[in-house]
Amino acid sequence: MKRKIMLSLVFLFFVIPAGQSLSEENIESALKFFDAEEYDEAVDILEKITKKEPSNTKAWVLLGNSYLKLEKNKKAIESYKKAIRIDAKNEWAYLGLGRAYSAMREHSDAIASYKYAIEINPKNAAAHYGLGVSYDRTVSLTYAFEQYKILKTLDKRLADKLYHIILGN
Repeated sequence: MKRKIMLSLVFLFFVIPAGQSLSEENIESALKFFDAEEYDEAVDILEKITKKEPSNTKAWVLLGNSYLKLEKNKKAIESYKKAIRIDAKNEWAYLGLGRAYSAMREHSDAIASYKYAIEINPKNAAAHYGLGVSYDRTVSLTYAFEQYKILKTLDKRLADKLYHIILGN
């Protein structure tokens, strides 16, 4: 009896953490494919991870990013929404959601998504930039310039980029 308990403890001690690190290794592998612009390979790995671990927010966000790069915007939106259901404060899921909606020219949904990202982290320069671009696309230039002013304090390069978009250059 003691032997069975001891074997169970050894199993829990070594096998369960190994499974967790295996997931991290798989995410690292998917990130390498993503960085190498091999998005289909990243998707294959990330779909397997999300099936085994449906509560892995990091995998859902990276899967959304991969779909976005493949211009599979509806699948990207689904992935980001799953990440948000798991973690309603995930600024990166909202940022990705905004980008996917922007790619589909659904700017009112993009604006709402970017605003959530900014609510979570007011210093998220990428969200301010996306919000400014979406305002520009909806011809809300006053609001677009507000984002430009905020961006000047956060990221001068993105501020300059937004400024040229607003001016049409």
